[in-house]
Amino acid sequence: MVIDQQSKVPLYYQLKEDLKKKILKGEFKEGDLLPSEREFSERYDISSTTIRRALNDLVHENLLERKAGKGTFVRMGKVKRDLRKVLGFTQNMKEMGLVPSTEVLSKKVVSVNVFARERMGLKKGDKVVKLERLRMANDVPMMLETRYIRTDLCPGIQKEGLAASLWKVFETVYGCKPFRHSQNLRIAKIAGHAASLLGLEDQAPVFLIKGTTYLENGQAIECEESLYRSDKYDLAFEAIID
Repeated sequence: MVIDQQSKVPLYYQLKEDLKKKILKGEFKEGDLLPSEREFSERYDISSTTIRRALNDLVHENLLERKAGKGTFVRMGKVKRDLRKVLGFTQNMKEMGLVPSTEVLSKKVVSVNVFARERMGLKKGDKVVKLERLRMANDVPMMLETRYIRTDLCPGIQKEGLAASLWKVFETVYGCKPFRHSQNLRIAKIAGHAASLLGLEDQAPVFLIKGTTYLENGQAIECEESLYRSDKYDLAFEAIID
């Protein structure tokens, strides 16, 4: 960890952000004991007031917790997602104070598979764009998604960048504004290359969300199969008791 004493960025903020990044990347594991304020002060030549402010902010963000007489421990907060809302990944991460990014793994035209055919009412042999993306927060893999996009509604979409909002591309490039999105959720186990991409071990549990996006006229424009890290996400909803 390097603290730049000459930077215009406040010292407490430099320390806070560096610790936060290390926690989210797993360099500091849940339950790890952090160095004491005195150790931080001696190591980085910063005041205890500066250190305390950085740690307090991380306590308020549920990334750290203090135990009386024992010290400050890592408490890995999970990203909250309300299943009642259709909230894009980028907006979700920003609301949690995280920096979102996306790596497009592949985008190609393929023959529709059974899943996409049933979800979008297509016929055997119809073509779709298969889009695979790795979604990250503060450079930590969070979600691996596979999406199938109708080529008759979005011709040539594989030539677009597709690292940002896909729904915005539908609307701005093709005049197809998403109107409704349905989802269902189950627990699955991940293995192989997918596990490696998410930084998980084989057979680790993940949330599998399958969804379909519809236009106002009822046509399905795309469907998805997304794998969410269950150790990073807290998926929740509320229901009114009738």
